[in-house]
Amino acid sequence: MTRGHPPVVAIGEAKRKAAAKGFTLIAVETDGQLPFDFVINDRGCTSLVRVRRLRYPRYEVPDIGISCAHEIAELRNILVPEEIYRELWVRGPDRHWHRYLVLPDSIEILEDGDDDGKIGKV
Repeated sequence: MTRGHPPVVAIGEAKRKAAAKGFTLIAVETDGQLPFDFVINDRGCTSLVRVRRLRYPRYEVPDIGISCAHEIAELRNILVPEEIYRELWVRGPDRHWHRYLVLPDSIEILEDGDDDGKIGKV
């Protein structure tokens, strides 16, 4: 389902970042067979999270729509209830994290108000 090797180091960083943000991390062994890398719960909201590393620092929604088109399409193809969200977490070459909410017809930037600027920085 996914192409290439999963970004194992980035997935580990993302999981640690999620735990540090206070999200409940739900362990799921995907082994690259599912189009998401882990599941989080934040105040009753559950999200399937896909992690992607980028080589170039282009984080605007149109750029993400192009560079992560495959991952976004895979997330959109998951049949889940409306109450479960789909998120794309992107780590750039500067090691900063950027989060996006993947909706059926659009992508939205998720802002965290993170003090260290490493998640939600756009």
